[in-house]
Amino acid sequence: MSRKVLLAVPIATGVLTAVSGAWAAEERSPVVYNLAGYQVAVIDSIKPNGDALVLPTKANIDLGYYKVVFPADRIRPRARGGWETTLTISEIQYLPPDPYRFFTPSGTP
Repeated sequence: MSRKVLLAVPIATGVLTAVSGAWAAEERSPVVYNLAGYQVAVIDSIKPNGDALVLPTKANIDLGYYKVVFPADRIRPRARGGWETTLTISEIQYLPPDPYRFFTPSGTP
């Protein structure tokens, strides 16, 4: 009987570790890093199709308060927490803002 208990304890501990790891993945940090490891954005929300609505980091990209959409295939969970994107900073700068806004520079008709 004591051998069963001794075998059950490590099994139960392993199950609890796996379950707590899954919970930690669900409560992932909203910070998005590029492949070089620099913070490039913060996730505001995830759309039903898997695309992420993000606010780019002002220090690296300087888009002000425009939120842009990262395609679902260009963002993935990061092993060290948060998210990782394959988009470069120059690619992020040319993503359309959400909601889409038209911009007319001053001095043009």
